[in-house]
Amino acid sequence: MTQSTAHKLITLEAFEHVHPDRCADYEAASQAIDDKVRETEPGMLVHALTVHDRAEDRVTYRWLEVFTDLDALVAHFNSPHVKAHGAHLNDGILLSPVEIVLYVGWSDAEKQAINEQLGGALVFADVKSGFYRPD
Repeated sequence: MTQSTAHKLITLEAFEHVHPDRCADYEAASQAIDDKVRETEPGMLVHALTVHDRAEDRVTYRWLEVFTDLDALVAHFNSPHVKAHGAHLNDGILLSPVEIVLYVGWSDAEKQAINEQLGGALVFADVKSGFYRPD
């Protein structure tokens, strides 16, 4: 971890596409993981699920997650509860892989290193206007 990634808030959006017939299952599983994250991850400041879009063939849910720092993000990705939750969702509830977008004020090299550390599935938002307030 470099100095610029050390003590910075991290905002994450995760988009999950669910078959319309599986929304009740998805929402029950989401409440269970929400409760577990609240109990076990003090570095998670915000963990909020919303319906982002409804279409005939899918409902897209959006998780908004805010982490205290990189350590909290890594702990979330490495959580056995989160891994089990993902495995459960991938057993017929999700229609496609989860789309993860991070909002950070890191350099391109830092983004690449973190993405490799966390499995390579991250997308970093292409922020056109905005700022990241320093600690």
